[in-house]
Amino acid sequence: MDTKELEFFAEKHKCFERAVDGFWIYVNSWLEEEPAEVKEAFETLDLTSVVLSKKKIALVVNYRFDEPIRFVTTTLNVSLDKVVIGEYHFVLNLDGNGIDDSLSFHPRPKIEDRI
Repeated sequence: MDTKELEFFAEKHKCFERAVDGFWIYVNSWLEEEPAEVKEAFETLDLTSVVLSKKKIALVVNYRFDEPIRFVTTTLNVSLDKVVIGEYHFVLNLDGNGIDDSLSFHPRPKIEDRI
């Protein structure tokens, strides 16, 4: 898959739009199950200030037991108060089906250290 084909794939499968939807499903499920963890991760339970922006889309070939596993990863920047605090990764197989997602946070100084 070359870059034009990857761009076509992204448009055809609405990768960024689906990643945004996936992020909110992920966070809202997490909020229901573990609100204290969400509050610690975002430093708030008021998630209305969270802003998602496109970061990248990539074709990935991983090898497991010497067998290639191919997929497309869509990555969003997760910002809070105009600071990028993490990334959300939405993974699709080459048929365009969502197969996995993850949310990772950048290390941040504690609130009291920022004052």
